Amino acid sequence: MGLFWQNNGTIQEDNGESERHSLKLKQSLAELDCEETIINDKLRFGRARKSMMNVLRAKYSDEIANRTLNRVNKRMQKGHLSIL
Repeated sequence: MGLFWQNNGTIQEDNGESERHSLKLKQSLAELDCEETIINDKLRFGRARKSMMNVLRAKYSDEIANRTLNRVNKRMQKGHLSIL
């Protein structure tokens, strides 16, 4: 967070960094919610249904939904997440 002087002699705070942190926080929360939804779908149906993935892609974006699905699948493959 930077500070800079304005023409009238007062100090103004640079909000650019706080906006970046806010964006990262929103993306992280979206990924956590997406991950929880995918895990619950796999617990209930044994797989991530196409209809649920379409909902997640529409709500969060293709990039976030696909990355989250790949991360959950990789955790299952390595044995760090077991869904019975």
